[in-house]
Amino acid sequence: MKRHWAALMLFSSVVFSISLMGCKSKQASDGRPTVLRYAYSPNAEQMQGGGLRKELMRKYLEKQLHMPVEVVLVQGYAPTIEAMRAQKIDVAGFGALAYIIAAKDAGAEAIAAYGNADGSIGGYRSVIAVPKNSPIHNVEELKSHAKDLVFAFSDPASTSGNLYPRVGLLSMGINPERDFKKVIFAGSHPETILSVKSGKVDVGAFGANFPKRIIDKHQMAADDIRVIWTSDLIPNTCYAVRKDLPDQLKKDIQAAILAIPTRDPELWVNLSSLHKDLSSGTQYVSVNDASYDGLRRYAAQVKDFNFVEEK
Repeated sequence: MKRHWAALMLFSSVVFSISLMGCKSKQASDGRPTVLRYAYSPNAEQMQGGGLRKELMRKYLEKQLHMPVEVVLVQGYAPTIEAMRAQKIDVAGFGALAYIIAAKDAGAEAIAAYGNADGSIGGYRSVIAVPKNSPIHNVEELKSHAKDLVFAFSDPASTSGNLYPRVGLLSMGINPERDFKKVIFAGSHPETILSVKSGKVDVGAFGANFPKRIIDKHQMAADDIRVIWTSDLIPNTCYAVRKDLPDQLKKDIQAAILAIPTRDPELWVNLSSLHKDLSSGTQYVSVNDASYDGLRRYAAQVKDFNFVEEK
């Protein structure tokens, strides 16, 4: 188990291309960076409209913060966390699990997340699914046939694609690496779903909101996969800043993000298009590090789980 968790710890042999980040963010005498660096991490399900989205965000933050903003392209949570640890980016979006890793190892501080009209943080769910023609119909059959099955998690730092389904499997009495024939990380939620759909793997775990996006792109039909398990509610992804930024700048960044729906409707529509499952009352709400303490307690249920590279 430790071997597999060590493999996912985000600072071991991470290879990433961030050509614009050869040095730390330069700072003025008051500790404010002379240029605010915003990390943008495009992926397979976000590519459409990505160029417009990052440019709208850059212009919006420049206008609201009255300072230059540079968009830095990264590829996934691992290099984003490493870049923040090295003080090469100042603001980034993180999935819930990636955030608690970044908070511990990179000094990230949560400031805003998708939430509800009453100010509470919203959430989503993880699912475990099989191909439509699979003989597995429930978790009992999953457990009894585990030794013959190839199981796919999504991204190692994904809350819905790794942590929550992993805890779910453990609660069923299934130790993934010990009991399944083979365990792989497909790399992303869409890749996991398509691997399940094609039969490349026998069963997979991913965010419950991702199949609809693939169906909308006509890459699969609604009945190509069958869900056999659904998780508890997972806290939404968040925006986070470097904790060592000046307090006033952190407050200004938070205020700017919270105001996106009213101050820049075009940007808000573009950002919301990535999450078509959001309810009509969804908005950005203020969060802090304690907002993710419940997730930390959830992660503690995994034996030998730790947030640092195993030496």
